[in-house]
Amino acid sequence: MCPCPRGVLVSPWCPRVPPPGVTDVPASPGPTKKEKAADPVEWTVRDVVDYFTEAGFPEQATAFQEQEIDGKSLLLMQRADVLTGLSIRLGPALKIYEYHVKLLQRSHFEEDEGPEAFLG
Repeated sequence: MCPCPRGVLVSPWCPRVPPPGVTDVPASPGPTKKEKAADPVEWTVRDVVDYFTEAGFPEQATAFQEQEIDGKSLLLMQRADVLTGLSIRLGPALKIYEYHVKLLQRSHFEEDEGPEAFLG
């Protein structure tokens, strides 16, 4: 991520913008963390774990890793899968399903015109 303040397109302290007169600057300032794909269907297991960790469910995120839930699997999960299949406490499981899984499914399938486009 660029450290420039939001709304600033070019700033003198941006590592992506070389100082005047300098042309041999690598495209990237160094190794950066791989960004998560915008479309959940492309998420890896690590992306799913990071998503739930960042959403405030770090303990429950490990269940997604243990069960190897990637983006495609996440979008196919039903309520019972989250509530019982992941072996996590009921309260967090309900919140994860209602406020995260369901919303991700809804936004993904609305874009693709339904689950048939996802499945195939």
